[in-house]
Amino acid sequence: MSNPLSVRPTAPARVVFDTFRSATDPMLTSWLAFRARILPTAAPPPIRSADGAPGAGVYGVWRLLATNNRELARGTALHASPDHAWADAEHLRERAADLSTTTLRGDLSTRHGWALRLDGVPVLMCSRWYESPSEAAAAARAARMHLGRAAITRVVNIGTRSGRRYRQTREPMDLRG
Repeated sequence: MSNPLSVRPTAPARVVFDTFRSATDPMLTSWLAFRARILPTAAPPPIRSADGAPGAGVYGVWRLLATNNRELARGTALHASPDHAWADAEHLRERAADLSTTTLRGDLSTRHGWALRLDGVPVLMCSRWYESPSEAAAAARAARMHLGRAAITRVVNIGTRSGRRYRQTREPMDLRG
């Protein structure tokens, strides 16, 4: 007979990938605007696709999701391709224990956020505002813990010209050589 108070192991969080077809994609605009509020002193990410052309092409970002699909965190970089986003997520998952937390205050007294940094560079940020600095700090610690054991998917959510999104399975590429 099992102990009803025993804790069952939970499924790991997942890292998922989104793409944007151009610099004018409304979801990219929203992502960039939130990033600018969380990281106001950080330079905006360069908008260049893998072929080097500014503005055109497919870009990649990644997000950390809980098992119930609630977004826990977002990567801070806009990648030149989904493959570059995969490489970044895998690298940061391996280095999760090395990430340090920075909490910040938003434009209102009840808006607090966080960023995780690697060697002083913000690499992961909150996906929403929190009411207190302690709540933001706790969410950052949880995101770091979940990232360290997250399952990285090989599916990309691709935006279409109509604004809809569909999933495409892709084979991984080794970009870290």
